[in-house]
Amino acid sequence: MSAGREVRPDRRRTPRDGRKTNFRLREPGFVPPFDQVTSVSAVIFTADGSMVATDDKRGKDLPGGHVAEGEGSCEETACRESLEEAGVTLSNLRFLRAIESDFYGTEPDQLTYMVIMTAVVDEIVSEPIEGTRHLMTVAQFKQEHKSLRMAMVNELIDEAHASLFG
Repeated sequence: MSAGREVRPDRRRTPRDGRKTNFRLREPGFVPPFDQVTSVSAVIFTADGSMVATDDKRGKDLPGGHVAEGEGSCEETACRESLEEAGVTLSNLRFLRAIESDFYGTEPDQLTYMVIMTAVVDEIVSEPIEGTRHLMTVAQFKQEHKSLRMAMVNELIDEAHASLFG
């Protein structure tokens, strides 16, 4: 965490006790209740189709993070995280998909969701508060991102690009 950054508690922090969690990419059109959303990430493109990425332990990553106390929408979280991690403001922000987690249990009210948004850069306004901003092609991102769920990440990126650029 950078000096001077306001510390905002996560709305629902995930405990680290070693339990196995299943993740499922929900079908297009499924929008979870906001009170069950724990984090939001954004697949962001410049107007010419370059991706905006940040640095992470997995290599290049999407800007995103936990919903903070007091935030009332996925859009609010996506905008805050994009500004903090990539130094960009967003336009044409839209819901893409949700990833379901059964970490807290399998009953409908126990499921939590990571929401994936997509957007276009409105303006590069600052250096990122955390990390480094990268502008890269979709192919470069796919090559440099490291995840246990690469097929899911690649599907989301392709879907985001198609939804914005046809």
